[in-house]
Amino acid sequence: MIQVAVFGSIHKANQKELLEPLFDKFNRPDVTLYIEKDFASALSESGSLPHSYNVLDLRLLPKMNFAISLGGDGTFLRTAHCIGISETPVLGINMGRLGFLTELDSSDLSPLDKLFSGKYTVEERTKLQIFADEKLLGEVLNEVAILKRETGSIIQVKTFLGEDYLADYDCDGLIISTPTGSTAYSLSINGPIMMPDSPSVIINPIAPHTLNMRPLVISDKQIIRLEVESRNNTFLTVLDGETLPLDCNTPVKIQLSPNRVRVVKLGNRSWPEMLRRKLMWGASVR
Repeated sequence: MIQVAVFGSIHKANQKELLEPLFDKFNRPDVTLYIEKDFASALSESGSLPHSYNVLDLRLLPKMNFAISLGGDGTFLRTAHCIGISETPVLGINMGRLGFLTELDSSDLSPLDKLFSGKYTVEERTKLQIFADEKLLGEVLNEVAILKRETGSIIQVKTFLGEDYLADYDCDGLIISTPTGSTAYSLSINGPIMMPDSPSVIINPIAPHTLNMRPLVISDKQIIRLEVESRNNTFLTVLDGETLPLDCNTPVKIQLSPNRVRVVKLGNRSWPEMLRRKLMWGASVR
């Protein structure tokens, strides 16, 4: 029996014309469907629930064969966070706008049959662990951002690679990105794009107050240590969109996580094709 956990954006729960064909794909005698509680409630209100399903108990995630993310990249990140250390393979189905992390579009579900016939591969994506004063704050698939809380003044981020001093970044913030996150926040401030299996991390300042501070690619084996100074003695840490304020006397440590996010690939799109299709890579502007 194939056990499938479904996570979704509650804002997409009313798109019955897209959801019905999808749930029909899982209406098989060899599949047991589990739906995340909040998403199931939203589907019930919109009349989009499948005929047969179970409400997902997150403690059962290690027993799931697959997790399905219905929505955009934000939903995919939330799904990866919920899965945590269970490393259940995730298949993203785009019901949003860009959906760079997703494998399928809801308009074409025909490749989904490969999931049940075993004609798929699993791609491992690295994550980062973030510690505040040596206490684990969480893990990220995309990036952690260190941001100022005041709009009128910059912060200074003293940065070390291991025990070696790197630089003081006088800026609005600092992004530490994985290869997966290189097409997200970091890209919006001219960071480089890295292939998902690159053993690297990006350090990218936001609006640095100097011309000689540029994005830096380092080995993902490096431990990054940060000390932040700001006018109001506080700053923000943003872990894949989740915000937490910290005091400036709190040292931050970022390192490679031993855990991975396992992404289901159905072989219908290569990474270069995703770049061209989603980011218009190399498209002529003439």
